[in-house]
Amino acid sequence: MSKRKNLLFVFADQWRGDALGYAKADPVHTPHMDAFCADATYCDHAFSTFPVCTAHRASLMTGRYPLSMGIFTNCKNGLSMRLKDDEIGIGQMLKEAGYQTAYIGKWHLDEPEQNHCPKPVSGAQNWDAFTPPGVRRHGFDYWYSYGTYDEHLKPHYWKDTPEMICVDEWSVQHETQKAIEYLKDVRNKDRPFALYISWNPPHTPYDQVPQKYLDLYPDVALKDNVRLKDIHHHTGEKVPYTEEELKRATRQYYAAVSGLDEQFGRLISYLKQSGLYEDTVIVLSADHGDMLGSHGLMGKYVWYEEAIRIPFIVRIPHNEKRRCNTCIASQDMTPTLLGILGLPIPASVEGEDCSPYLLTEKEDLSKRSYLCACPGRDVFLRKFAQAGKDPKVYGWRAVRTQNYTYVMELGYDVIPRPMRYLYCTAQDPQQVMPLSLDVPENRQLAQRLEAEIVEWMNRQKDDFQQNWQTSAPVIGR
Repeated sequence: MSKRKNLLFVFADQWRGDALGYAKADPVHTPHMDAFCADATYCDHAFSTFPVCTAHRASLMTGRYPLSMGIFTNCKNGLSMRLKDDEIGIGQMLKEAGYQTAYIGKWHLDEPEQNHCPKPVSGAQNWDAFTPPGVRRHGFDYWYSYGTYDEHLKPHYWKDTPEMICVDEWSVQHETQKAIEYLKDVRNKDRPFALYISWNPPHTPYDQVPQKYLDLYPDVALKDNVRLKDIHHHTGEKVPYTEEELKRATRQYYAAVSGLDEQFGRLISYLKQSGLYEDTVIVLSADHGDMLGSHGLMGKYVWYEEAIRIPFIVRIPHNEKRRCNTCIASQDMTPTLLGILGLPIPASVEGEDCSPYLLTEKEDLSKRSYLCACPGRDVFLRKFAQAGKDPKVYGWRAVRTQNYTYVMELGYDVIPRPMRYLYCTAQDPQQVMPLSLDVPENRQLAQRLEAEIVEWMNRQKDDFQQNWQTSAPVIGR
């Protein structure tokens, strides 16, 4: 056991793949992360299968598709949904292999306590929850966490009792310190560790970021595909941003990312100083991205690159540093890590072990990432309930290939509104020029990709395909 590599998995919430200096896209300052990318395998085709917090996290933890687990939105008030007790998580897999397991930061895989008690002993409110020791932690022993709570400058946490720990410090800085304390003073140094750290920023509210990071961005330029007129969420709700307000939000978002960078640098520095760096597989990632006005949209939940493409950088000790171009998505991450660590992959896992693409020069440029989203906002869930319809068979399904994105959308209302979108993402990375399906070669490509999506939906018993077949005209008609 002493020769087995440790695992440090660090991921942020709502951090898009372009918001990293090494990506040479958004104008962010991330020198520590850039240096790490240069010393690791940088995966430039990594995607959030279902770009919302709970859904990605469920996939990340289990290696399964969200809809296979009944996950179709966030764990929230009034909705009896969480990562089920019988799901096998990465914490359980690693614990069984002899690892000591730890989780720090945002969890958001448990049902809100206020669904069952208006005034929980823990003090959890709204979507938040204290997850007690036991099955709902899915194998993580050391615990310093919360459900979901967006006060970044005054966060709170729970350990093994309902006593809330309130903190007057930026959450990312505090959680990084707790991680270093765990590595230094808590863990058993004779056994390998698996530590997951989940940072909430740059998730909204954007303005809750220390001033020293804001000072790095006196001004910012918006992306070319930002549309300032009629900014809205994917479900249609208006977000009345002026150009100046959107620039301010973008500055705050970039500032938070620079804050992540400094704290990530602290972690790497500690690992090197303590002699752990060459004994630890280190992953830097996110659960989904953020539109920040691109295509006139805010938030996530959509198929555009700003929402689905995420950082996924993996440093494997003594492995050649390289760039991986194979498509990798949420459900692939757990089997890939197990493959890197040389551990068995449970039969429950639906994702692919992509470790050969990280450990060697091998690539599979034909591999696809299948993506989806369903209606999740409360107002839509109420409407679906009143109509006696299942929200899981609406929304959109998509496939991201090496060069293309193809989308089948039914919308977020009880009346299906079928639409198809095809983008050559390789030539049009900002997706401002959808390809016409009236052009024969585009139509033929769309037909092939749609058939692949339908086959994928059938495999995971997704009834969206039945709703689609009864609602959408055949391509070309």
